Amino acid sequence: VVVSRIKDINIELERLRSLFSSVDETKTQLIDNLLEQAAFMKVELGILQEQIRKHGAVQVSSKGAQRQTEAAKYYTKLINSYGTVIKTLNSIMGKNVIEGDDAFDEFLKKANT
Repeated sequence: VVVSRIKDINIELERLRSLFSSVDETKTQLIDNLLEQAAFMKVELGILQEQIRKHGAVQVSSKGAQRQTEAAKYYTKLINSYGTVIKTLNSIMGKNVIEGDDAFDEFLKKANT
């Protein structure tokens, strides 16, 4: 599982780097860590999304009380952080890098349904 996760992160990192390949060399050094963080977060979000699909986002106690699962709490925090990183990367680029419905847009649509 860990090897698969690392492979998925590296694939996403290369995809993101290709999107930002035209960035000025000085900016490349600035964004490289953000690209790594974005790749990691996207893979983690996919894993969390699968857990939520499988087990749900809400736990019901024996007394009937409901609360958000840990996976759902972490997912909510992580999706917000991921969005912030993507917006930051996009602003560094100085133009819309992500246009139309890409994998991130599809992911957000699924997350909001």
